[in-house]
Amino acid sequence: MAEADRIAIRTAGVVTPIGQDLDAFWSALVTGASGISRIERFRVDDLRVARGGEIKKLVRERPDELSTDCRASRLLIAAADELVAHVGGRPLAPDPRRVALVLGTALGGVEEGERALSGERRPSRLARALYDSPTRALGQWLGAEGPLLTISTACASGATALGLAADLLRNGAADVAVAGGYDVLCRFVMKGFDALRSLTRDEVRPFDRRRSGLLLGEGAGLVLMERERDAAARGGKPLGYLLGHAGASDGFHISAPDPNGRGLESSIRGAMSQAGISPDEIEFVSAHGTGTPLNDKIEAAVLKRVLDRRAYAVPVNSIKAHTGHTMGAAATLEAIMCLLAWRHGQIPHTLNLEQPDPDCDLDFVATGPRPARPRISLSTSLGFGGCNAALVLEGA
Repeated sequence: MAEADRIAIRTAGVVTPIGQDLDAFWSALVTGASGISRIERFRVDDLRVARGGEIKKLVRERPDELSTDCRASRLLIAAADELVAHVGGRPLAPDPRRVALVLGTALGGVEEGERALSGERRPSRLARALYDSPTRALGQWLGAEGPLLTISTACASGATALGLAADLLRNGAADVAVAGGYDVLCRFVMKGFDALRSLTRDEVRPFDRRRSGLLLGEGAGLVLMERERDAAARGGKPLGYLLGHAGASDGFHISAPDPNGRGLESSIRGAMSQAGISPDEIEFVSAHGTGTPLNDKIEAAVLKRVLDRRAYAVPVNSIKAHTGHTMGAAATLEAIMCLLAWRHGQIPHTLNLEQPDPDCDLDFVATGPRPARPRISLSTSLGFGGCNAALVLEGA
């Protein structure tokens, strides 16, 4: 990739079950904290699985600035509040028409739709059930008047959003972009995933031979992106760079991944090609690693094919046992984790991996956080419907 095309990630903001700012999020990852607990915000006594990564209380809420009680919007604005604080406040650019907002979500305003169907059928409630409603709320809060886009590639949405935002910047459609992903827990989501038999009553165990499914989580992750030359002119050190991105579909099944992982492999190779790097330059992989029997086996096999002789030398982790599967937020949170690993000189371990699966025999950082400074990272994402995405990131 030409230097002029490099996209800087200036800073980030997070709201997760294990921490509601970058420092708390990172500390929880490297100390092995889990955000999984019994869900308290809605009725779960009739559900087969009643646990998940629930955010019990928002720390950074600004009730005086909120015009909505939509939980997705509240999570996004809380994450944006941290991001904005890192850069000295709003506005994010002299001309608000040059500020883009690109958000990925698996389920959009589904909780608002659930509430509307349960009897709260006010027009405002129905409007908040639209997929783009949280994007509109955050855009209004940020004062962003450039492109406002909501996209959904299932649980790869957060990665797709970062890639699309990078394209907007390279194409000159914006000077600054806020990008990321979000999703919230609600009964509708819990029952839907359970109907697919994706949820486990055990712990989430990515790449473990006893893995039996995922647990859902909620959260929001946002990054502030700009062209490298603009970041240099502004001064200050960015968190890192997005060097390459790509996505591809399996065209295989509505929920099951392609057994050969062709869409994921195509995404990884495409992201590396755009970044202009070879497999030998990858120093760390943040895997999707849901803890489901099929996902983890397929992902491990694809990484072996793509990384080839380097596969067994590259540390790989999954953070979903910490946070639960945060759906649309997952890929953005994992990209942020990659850049924090470079900054802090540690790779968080894969929680609950105690009995490695012979089919998943890569270095999954099982025993505890590892001292390392992975400058070039690969982050992979797989979503229902055969949606795949990959990001190549560089620490600054």
